[in-house]
Amino acid sequence: MNIDNQHDDVIDTATRWIVLLRSGHASEADWQAYRQWRAQDPQHEQLCAQLENRLGVFQVPIAQGVSGKVLQQVLNTPGTSRRKLLQGALACTGVAIGASLLVSQRTALGELTADVSTGTAERRTVSLPDGSELFMNAKSSVDLDFEGPRRVVRLLDGELRVKVAPNPATPFQLVTPQTLIQVFGSDVAVREREGQGLVMALKGALQIARQGLETLQLQAGHEVSYDRYGFSTARVMSMGAAAWVDGLLEVRDVPLGQIVEALRPYRSGVLRIDPSVAELRVSGMFRLDKTEQVLDTLARTLPVQVVRRTDYWVTVVPA
Repeated sequence: MNIDNQHDDVIDTATRWIVLLRSGHASEADWQAYRQWRAQDPQHEQLCAQLENRLGVFQVPIAQGVSGKVLQQVLNTPGTSRRKLLQGALACTGVAIGASLLVSQRTALGELTADVSTGTAERRTVSLPDGSELFMNAKSSVDLDFEGPRRVVRLLDGELRVKVAPNPATPFQLVTPQTLIQVFGSDVAVREREGQGLVMALKGALQIARQGLETLQLQAGHEVSYDRYGFSTARVMSMGAAAWVDGLLEVRDVPLGQIVEALRPYRSGVLRIDPSVAELRVSGMFRLDKTEQVLDTLARTLPVQVVRRTDYWVTVVPA
């Protein structure tokens, strides 16, 4: 068995333990066996901690009454049909679930093996080998490649900002699942989640290539969004666009849906918004670390209400 297969097996075993222990059917002997397995190897401890605290794959389904037995049956399903079967099982119980709740094996493996990751409501600052400074928003993961002459940061998922150290001989590159960004300036921010991306040229120009299909030059002080269909029209950068580095959400006349999107990495479980209120306009400054307070403020100032089925299932709906 090669190293990759061994790693997959450990992830699969850790996931099975988490599902069993959260099912409500685990015996004291199960708990003892789990603790022994977890203590066997530092990798076991690390994976269990990350599955419990960061991925949260099965937390909401169990909170919504989906039995641990059903989830364990899903885990025993071979291959890629596992994810589809779990969606079907949840649908039969009346639980609507989005793609962001279910983490495929490939995504989970990528997050667990990323060079640097952040969890829910966690921001992180990293000093890079070339002297650049990397800021990571919550629920983000990156790989770093600074071997030899290369200066490459690969955003696997989430949001980051880089203050780039000058080095004319070695260009600085940012790579996302959909783009390759050549950084000519000294400050850039990038976000890409679930196929939706945003690039901001905070200081200096950028060149953005999208999967080899088209290339865009972005001037300092401008931003552009993108998806698999292409780039939007470049526009002047939003005020406070990178305020998340300081734990702030600073907005002026933006859709409520954008506020909800910014809060999701700071909450466990599911945060949804009814499409009928997603375009309501919002201005203000909010603390990202106080999402409950932000939601209550929105409910007091807009014609919306916040419906909390559980702590892990919250929906913003019309008042």
